[in-house]
Formats: sequence, C-alpha cells, structure tokens
Amino acid sequence: MKKLIMILLMMGFGYTQSLPQPAVVGKDVDFPTLRISQFVKVDESVGIADDRVTLGIRQLLEEELQNTRYRLTEDDNADYTANVEVLYIGKPNEAFSIAGLFNRRNQSTEVRLLVNLVQNREGTQKSYRGTGSTTTQVSAAGLQIQEDVEFGKSELGGSLRKAIVDALQNIE
Repeated sequence: MKKLIMILLMMGFGYTQSLPQPAVVGKDVDFPTLRISQFVKVDESVGIADDRVTLGIRQLLEEELQNTRYRLTEDDNADYTANVEVLYIGKPNEAFSIAGLFNRRNQSTEVRLLVNLVQNREGTQKSYRGTGSTTTQVSAAGLQIQEDVEFGKSELGGSLRKAIVDALQNIE
C-alpha cells in the first residue's frame, strides 16, 4: 500500500513540471516614448514675464509624467510629444479688518492649464485640462497688514503642480 501511494505521488510530481512558466510582468510590454517640448505656451492675458516660471512648468510636467506608462526621452523620433499651455493664473484677494485691531487676508492662487499630447506618427493631438489652487492666510492682531505684501512664489508652484496632476489623471 505504501508503494502504491509513493508511485501515485511520484507520478503527480512528474506532471506538475510541465506547467507553463509565469511571464515577468512588464518585460514583454513596449511602452510608448514621450518627449517633452522645450517650449511652454503662455496665453497673453496671463501676464507672466519671468522665464523661470515656464522652465519650472516643464520640470514639474517631467516629474509627473514619470508616474505614467510613457517612457521619457529626448529623442526627436519619440512616439508622443507633450507640451503645456497656461490659460489662466489668478490671485483673488480677500481682506477684512475689525476696528483696525484684527486684520486678516486670504489670497488664493489658481492656475488653469492644458497638457497637449501630440502623437507624432498620426499627427493627432489630445488636450487634457487641469486646475490647481493654493490658499494662503495672513492674520495680524493689533498691527496693520501692508497692502502690497508679496506672497511667496511657492503658492504658484504648488498650484502648478496640482493643475498638472489634475490634467494627467485622465491620460490613458
């Protein structure tokens, strides 16, 4: 009886070795290549005069595209080309004061942009819209807040990042 059980077990081991081998995930898949355009189009009504802002947009886009299925390259023969068009940058401002003793100001930075994905072989273009906003609050008791306080550039960078992430959520 023991011999019969051992023979059946050995036959079972012989059949299991002919099973298919699992494929390595991601090895057989060819991901499309993507080149990020050097130029960022800014709508004339936005009023950005500083080129450092447009350079930062390209770098933020590059960081966020690394989390997608596209393989980034500098090659001109890439499958896709991505560029950004800034449509709106706004800084609405709210301020109030109670008897001159307590002052508060809220400033929100809102950015609206388009991420355009151009398929180079077919020449087709898909646009993805993104919106991002950041709010800053300044309060003072017993002091007067200056009217022309310059808020930091980090609010603009945070809003740009949120807008790019919002636009890239819809990319397939």
